[in-house]
Amino acid sequence: MHDGSHWAREGEAHFRAGRHRQAAEAFAQAQAWYARHDQPVLAAEMRANRAVALLQAGQAQQAYELLHDLPDFFAAQGDARRTGLAWGNLAAALEALGRLDEAQDAYRTAWQWLEQAGDGEAVAYVAQALSRLQLRNKRPLDAVLTFDQGLASSPKRLHRWLRRLLRAPFRLP
Repeated sequence: MHDGSHWAREGEAHFRAGRHRQAAEAFAQAQAWYARHDQPVLAAEMRANRAVALLQAGQAQQAYELLHDLPDFFAAQGDARRTGLAWGNLAAALEALGRLDEAQDAYRTAWQWLEQAGDGEAVAYVAQALSRLQLRNKRPLDAVLTFDQGLASSPKRLHRWLRRLLRAPFRLP
């Protein structure tokens, strides 16, 4: 008999291999195991993983249904990082559903929570997603500014270099 961590590892392996439907099934098994064994935070995390896998499999509505209440759950647990990640995942599902204004608001909320958690790398990722969304909405200046702000939060050297590159045109005479 397998425990939740076995199913979680299996889901991660399927996800990395691009087998998103199988990943979602394995994460569902992990979620059920953790729920049965009174580990609600891990069950919720597996539900989030399952939703991301479904989103990658093109099932945005199912992903949204799994994600819509997770930010509130993680916030109630006092977990700023997981709350921010849940908001980011929810934003991606909303974007895939074409609910672009709601997605933009969710990305901004994710950014706030992840900044509070001190996760600069996740903030940079959310900034990139929000910037892409702003480009889709034909707001290129907002997109550049958002991307720049997100890179400022990242500890990675490449991000710092990209940020300097983005600022170069603004310094030209």
